[in-house]
Amino acid sequence: IGQALAGHRYAHPVPRGAAVRITTGALLPEGPDTVIMQEHCRIAPDETWVEIESRTTSRLRPGENIRRRGEDVQAGTIFLNHGRRLRPQEIALAAGQGLTHLQVIRQPRIAVASTGDELYEPGVELPPGAIYESNRYLLIGLLRRLGCAVTDLGILRDNRDALLSTLRCAAADHDVLLTSGGVSVGTADLVKEAIAELGQIAFWRLAVKPGKPVTFGRIADCLILGLPGNPVSVMMSFLLFARPLLLKRMGTEPAEPLRWRVAADFAVRRKPGRREWLRAQLQLDSEQRPLAGLYHTQSSGALSSLTWADGLVELPEDCASVAPGDAVDYLPFSALGVE
Repeated sequence: IGQALAGHRYAHPVPRGAAVRITTGALLPEGPDTVIMQEHCRIAPDETWVEIESRTTSRLRPGENIRRRGEDVQAGTIFLNHGRRLRPQEIALAAGQGLTHLQVIRQPRIAVASTGDELYEPGVELPPGAIYESNRYLLIGLLRRLGCAVTDLGILRDNRDALLSTLRCAAADHDVLLTSGGVSVGTADLVKEAIAELGQIAFWRLAVKPGKPVTFGRIADCLILGLPGNPVSVMMSFLLFARPLLLKRMGTEPAEPLRWRVAADFAVRRKPGRREWLRAQLQLDSEQRPLAGLYHTQSSGALSSLTWADGLVELPEDCASVAPGDAVDYLPFSALGVE
């Protein structure tokens, strides 16, 4: 007897025994309580009658193909909690409730620097004993993916006074400083001493591999995390220590990373006492069961291992060996915020 279109209200009640053609998204007219898909109906050419397929009527239930008011979000309910990171789906949910603005926490301001006389920017000719700098590019990419406002401090040479001046100035207008290199025990490892002179050190060195010489401290109100210089150690330290710290600073409660129990497709013997993360890639055996295989080298300088791996195998402190087929914990990079 009529047609109900999306965005328009059908003005008349529908009597019992009558039908109205209705488009997806239209408001249900007064009277009907069920919508039957058009492909399950036979409609007269002049639309004076409609016949429902018998196989459809046998399983038809009142309320089918109707979206009830409030079935997604009910009035008065909280649909976005404090501390929730705003992904595209959260923004869409807020827009679907008619909101135009959300109150958010300010982006953390992060300063990033690499240290070392051996470092040179890509694109220049390297003198003997020099290497191309890569750690800042890794950290800046990870930080921007996390939603931070990043300042690139560049390469800091092994000069105590210059290092002190740069860290002091950066700490004055940033929330967190991230450095790579200069936190071990060498004569040119100046970052740890600079932090101690300008502020205080909370801890230095952890029982982990890679990433043992991680340093954490504070300069005034600015937190500072000194990461090792090897690229793999930088990424592992960021994902497992810096990222949770930054998420907490951003107002969200970091979740424990997802772990899968999978079979090892490798053998390892090691000295217990440290938690260790091995770069790994999941494969499927002949019965489609997941196996964790390792990159051919676990050197902390092997950047290629980070592009090959899709996750990490975590060995606990008391683990002395792993044999092929043993169950191990696998952490996908996706659970650590890296696709």
